[in-house]
Amino acid sequence: MLYTLNIVASLQRKIIHGRPYYYLVESRRVNGRPRPVVVQYLGSADTLLQRLQRPQAEPTRARLSQFGGVAALYDLAQQLRLVELIDEHASKRHQGPSLGQYMLVAAINRCLAPTSKLQMPAWLRSTPLPRWLGLSAAQFSAPRFWDNMELLGKKQIAAISEALAQRLLATCQLDVNSLVFDCTNFDTFIDTENHSRLPQRGHAKSKRTDLRIVGLALLVSVDFHVPLLWKVYPGNQHDSITFAQALQELTKRYQVLARHCRSITLIFDKGNNSATNQEILDASHFHFVGSLVPTHFADLLALPVEKFQELEDARLKPTRAWRVTRQVWGQERTLVITFSPELQRKQIRGIEQHLSKKRRALEELQAKLRRSQKPGAKGKGYSRESLTKRVRQICSGQHISKILRVSVIEKRRKLKLFYRTDASAFAQIKEHQLGKRILFTDQKSWSNEQIILAYRSQSQVESAFADMKDPHFLSWEPMFHWTDSKIRIHAFYCVLALILGSLLQRRAAQNGLSLSLQALFKALSGIQEVTNVFPPAGKPGSPGRPHVKTTLTEMDETQQALFRLFALDRYRQT
Repeated sequence: MLYTLNIVASLQRKIIHGRPYYYLVESRRVNGRPRPVVVQYLGSADTLLQRLQRPQAEPTRARLSQFGGVAALYDLAQQLRLVELIDEHASKRHQGPSLGQYMLVAAINRCLAPTSKLQMPAWLRSTPLPRWLGLSAAQFSAPRFWDNMELLGKKQIAAISEALAQRLLATCQLDVNSLVFDCTNFDTFIDTENHSRLPQRGHAKSKRTDLRIVGLALLVSVDFHVPLLWKVYPGNQHDSITFAQALQELTKRYQVLARHCRSITLIFDKGNNSATNQEILDASHFHFVGSLVPTHFADLLALPVEKFQELEDARLKPTRAWRVTRQVWGQERTLVITFSPELQRKQIRGIEQHLSKKRRALEELQAKLRRSQKPGAKGKGYSRESLTKRVRQICSGQHISKILRVSVIEKRRKLKLFYRTDASAFAQIKEHQLGKRILFTDQKSWSNEQIILAYRSQSQVESAFADMKDPHFLSWEPMFHWTDSKIRIHAFYCVLALILGSLLQRRAAQNGLSLSLQALFKALSGIQEVTNVFPPAGKPGSPGRPHVKTTLTEMDETQQALFRLFALDRYRQT
């Protein structure tokens, strides 16, 4: 049988120095015995009467603080013991914030409101973080941040990253049967004369050839792209070299990874291929699924699509596949050639758009050539060599040089430029190359569906990179650093932000809330804390401590569900 206990408050009068004062008292059990406990001091009879007769006070001011996203990320970091883990590998004297606290604040800032370190104190004041950490916002100023970060070197970052990966595997039950590797790069505005080694001119994903770039490689779980290995590298370094370095580190970590599953398959794109990398893979315990350069297997591309088999998995329709065994870098591998009508349509549309731009550029070049050869024309003009070089630049790009036929001739001591679109060549490319991929693997027992789905899981790491390039949440930018050590630290807290965000997204999805990272952070950021400050009790203008009352902004259904899921009520100010 259940009994309910109703606690009733009562008014109690006490005589102090001959004057009566009143208290609000509740009867509670203390050490097993009932005892009166003062809930609130009410003052003298006159004060109590004034309070009852006075109209309800209005707040003199209000403070608005970011709450939902900050609380969810801070709580997750507490569960992972992230600050303690960082401090364990990179300690400092007990003065001001620890290195772990600096990195936690930087990671949460990256997730929710990416800003420079100069603006960090102002952002912190708009959050409850100083209250929870027991520190002031001024302690996170840019000079203090970077002075402390000098203690966080390359070796410490590597040790922390490895220890954190082990903790994620041990506590989060991540699926590591398949791991996806890929590389990207980020633009910088670092001056050419700067001697840093990481920012270099290379093949920028943004197509900006005038900027130095920094490369970032990630190995993530297929299970919500949680990073388990990362590397920041010079922007002019080829992806295959970065993959070789990552493979060597992964080989050292294999025993740790193998505790959590029997077989691990690495998934990577053709940009990471090389004979050396294949040798490292073959010597390791990892299986793999990758892709090959299609034009290296012309006979397979020539296979008519009608011979390809339909796939049973509904997620893959209308993709078709053909399976064959071939020697690749001296080893017999299973090859799966896929044809996707949707991919073919996208590739055709992309080529047509490029062709349109190239034809406009050639038309403009024709006009410039004609003007340069008119009597009295100014400027140096074109030579046959310079004109041919410019034509090659315009016609660069996959398939373009085969479709656009351009000729430069000299007639009556004048240069002429002619071009046409080779429809027959374009039709050949459409039929034999577009829409096709060649996958290869050592997983001989896997079905075509398993191999293709594994390769398509690369979308997880692509999503991670897309999230890091979002301008509003989880953004790599802005990055106002120009030394290798600071760039490496910047990459570290950006990856920490991705880890925290991915784990939050994963937990939400496991509980029926399927949201993108951007939608998740937007919903959480909409939950804000409102602090109303009321004047002191007593007569208007009387001295005393202001009365503070805190509440939260109104929440929609999604925000209410997230609030309950992450148990954020624990962090409300009372």
